[in-house]
Amino acid sequence: MSRPNLKSVKREIADAFMEESKMLWQLLANGFVNGCLFALTAFGFALIYNTTRIFHIAHGAIYTAGAYLCYVFLVKLGWNMPLAIILALTLTALLGILTELLVYAPLERRGASLLVALLSSLGLYIALVNFIAMVFGNETKVLRPGVEATFHFGPIILTRIQFAQVITACVLLPLLLLLLRLTDWGKKIRALRDNPTLTEVMGVNTRVVRLFVFALGSALAGISAVLSALDIGMDPHIGMPALLIAAVALIIGGVGTFEGPIIGAFLLCILQSLVIWQVSARWMDAVTFGLLIFFLLFRPQGLLGQRRRLEEALT
Repeated sequence: MSRPNLKSVKREIADAFMEESKMLWQLLANGFVNGCLFALTAFGFALIYNTTRIFHIAHGAIYTAGAYLCYVFLVKLGWNMPLAIILALTLTALLGILTELLVYAPLERRGASLLVALLSSLGLYIALVNFIAMVFGNETKVLRPGVEATFHFGPIILTRIQFAQVITACVLLPLLLLLLRLTDWGKKIRALRDNPTLTEVMGVNTRVVRLFVFALGSALAGISAVLSALDIGMDPHIGMPALLIAAVALIIGGVGTFEGPIIGAFLLCILQSLVIWQVSARWMDAVTFGLLIFFLLFRPQGLLGQRRRLEEALT
C-alpha cells in the first residue's frame, strides 16, 4: 500500500481551510445585509416605543402591509418600480397614522393602561394579517422573478438587491440620527421621549409629534419589508419574525435610545450568521432569545442604556 503524498494532504487541508474561510466571510456578509434591514425595522419600532411607551405589535402587520402594497402596484397593476415603491411607502405611513388616530389616541384619551394598548395592538395585528391572507392567500409571492445580477467583493457575493439594501440602510440610518440630533422635529421627539408632560406644558403639540413618529416608523418598516420582499419574496406572516427581532434589538441595544436598536440589530444578525456557520440554522431563534434573557437578567438597560433611579423608572 502506497503512503499518502504529504504535499497532496497539505493541499487538501489548505483548500478546505480556504473554503471554510470563504463560507465564513459570506455568512458574515449575509448577516450584515440582514442587519441593515432589521436595523431599519428596529429603528422604526424604537421611534414609536420610546416616544409612546406602546409595545406596537401592529408594527409587524404594517411591515407586511408595506410589502403587499408594493406587490399590488408593481405586479398586479404593472406600474414601474420607483412609483410602486413610493406609493406603497406613502400608504404604509398613512396606515401608521390611522393606527394612532383610530386605536391608540382614543385609548389614551380614555385613560386606558398600556396593557390595554398592547392587547389592542395585538388584535389589530391579527386582523390585518388575516385580512391580507384572505385577499392574497398564504402562498409566497415574488416581486421580481428571475435571477438577480451579482457583485463580487473578494470571496463575498452580493446580489443587486442586497447591495441596494446595504446602500439604503447606510444612507437612511445616519440621516435619521442626524434628524433626531439637529432638527426641531428631532428635538421634539427626544423631548416627548424624555418627559411627555413637560413637553406638552412647554407648548409642543404632542399629538402631531406622535402622528409624525407613527408615520416615520411605519415608513421605515415598509422600506425594510419591500427590500426584503424584492430579495426573498413574502407571505402574510413575514411581519412577526421582523417584529420580534426588532423588539429584541431594542432591548439589547437599550430602551430609550435610538442608536441602541441599530447596534442590537447588527449584533443579532451577525450572531445568527455565526450560529449558522458553527451549528445549524435551527438554533438561530434559540440563541437570539437566549441572548435576550441574558440581557434581561444581567444588563436590563441594554448596551447603550443607563440604569435609572427607582423614582425615574416608576415615572
